[in-house]
Amino acid sequence: MSTADLQQQAQPTTSSLTEPVVLCAADERYAMPLAVTLVSAAENLALGSSLNVTIVDGGISNESRRRLLESLDGYPITVNFVEACSVDLTDLKTSHHISHTAYLRLLADRWLPNHLEKCIYLDSDLVVLSSLTEIWEQPIGDFHCLAVPDVACPFVDARRGATPEFRKSLPYLASWQPIPNYDELGVNPQGNYFNSGVMVINLERWRAERLGERMLEVLRAHAEHVWCWDQYALNSVCSGRWGQLPLEWNVGAHAFEFPGIEHSPFSPGEFQQMITRPAVMHFTTEFKPWDHHCTHPRRELFYEYLDKTAWQGWRPEKPRFRLRDWWTRQAVSVVKHCTIGYRKFVLARAGQ
Repeated sequence: MSTADLQQQAQPTTSSLTEPVVLCAADERYAMPLAVTLVSAAENLALGSSLNVTIVDGGISNESRRRLLESLDGYPITVNFVEACSVDLTDLKTSHHISHTAYLRLLADRWLPNHLEKCIYLDSDLVVLSSLTEIWEQPIGDFHCLAVPDVACPFVDARRGATPEFRKSLPYLASWQPIPNYDELGVNPQGNYFNSGVMVINLERWRAERLGERMLEVLRAHAEHVWCWDQYALNSVCSGRWGQLPLEWNVGAHAFEFPGIEHSPFSPGEFQQMITRPAVMHFTTEFKPWDHHCTHPRRELFYEYLDKTAWQGWRPEKPRFRLRDWWTRQAVSVVKHCTIGYRKFVLARAGQ
């Protein structure tokens, strides 16, 4: 298929306001996982539903774009590609598996037509297991967005936000203060902190309050405090102005790192529901299921849906042994266990 053919298929389309509008952003590294995200969403749509998908192209090759379209052929999905070359985000902080493409979601209103009131944003490392119509139909009111508390760090300041019955979760969180300068930003330390991998975005509020531009300003003005990239900006600007989706709509990898239900930062019933009946499995962290050394307990879900795409049968090759890579994996594990031990010590001394 030629470049001209791809461009022809990627022309803007009209969409009913009643069918879910989905926004994604990806570069070449995430083209294959994005196919899994969208095919799984299509496979689990409610009967009679359809999706209108816009993909913000942060550097997807023509071949990967062709395979993406081939993967979605036959499903009730309309796909539109939008080039991201009109915005320069290269001065923003990146690390690990995160590229500047992660920040494109902040400008959601720029990529979609002005008549749209909202959209669902999806990361490219998800497996969607329920119909997106369920969250599309949730009332959004004046909230900036609807999202799920981040299971890895659900509080702006965990030692102030966690209630006494959830103190057992503190040693196992990824961060106690994902927004370390919350006082300076006027963010409530006792508030929840959300993960940006699944959001229902209020495009009307995004436009009216210039939210995307404000988030970029926060990232640039407070660069030394940025942790977790786009989430720092989203949680800073949307503090007190976002609504909560059920936990099962964004089950991050950290959900499987708590030693027991009693150690989770959520109620036992909620935590059990998200683990046993996930609506979206989110492969957070840099250890992705398409990497050979990934140990995520639900990794096979990714391959179940990968084999329904144009990448059917693909599996990662076992890499050659490299001492540096092996040592890095060991160091990550050691640091994690030392952090948990140190936090337990700190909490014991504080009587918590």
